[in-house]
Amino acid sequence: MSWDVSIIKFSKTYHSLEEIPENCEPLPLGRRAEVQGKISLVFPETNWADPSWGTWDSNAGSIEFNMGDEEEVSSFMLHVRADNSVISKIVDLVLQNGWQAIAPTDDGSFLEQKAQPEKGLEHWRNYRDQVVRTKLESPNWTSPAWV
Repeated sequence: MSWDVSIIKFSKTYHSLEEIPENCEPLPLGRRAEVQGKISLVFPETNWADPSWGTWDSNAGSIEFNMGDEEEVSSFMLHVRADNSVISKIVDLVLQNGWQAIAPTDDGSFLEQKAQPEKGLEHWRNYRDQVVRTKLESPNWTSPAWV
């Protein structure tokens, strides 16, 4: 279970999903190696052993970068399992590269434009803790390794 954030690029900056026209096509982010390099500048020591799925681990938690299989990257997904300290790094990543970040479970606005971008991660963490607590209280439930 993770807090998921989509990274995309448009020809202009949008402030909400509702602003994006139906026929709007995202721009490419770049070639895989170029995008991986940009990620690694902000998240050093990201493990790219699997070029389609980078993993960054730290004391703050982890982020998996799901790049897909295409050589030309049109978007990628972050699977975040970390504390709030990673939010400023995610915001730096998108701002430095002219990208935008959206968490589909949030309110439809872009992460880098929020006054309190960490709130989405906090809401997800509260939901996760509630689900896990409910499962742990169930007499027939076996805890998976990630709990």
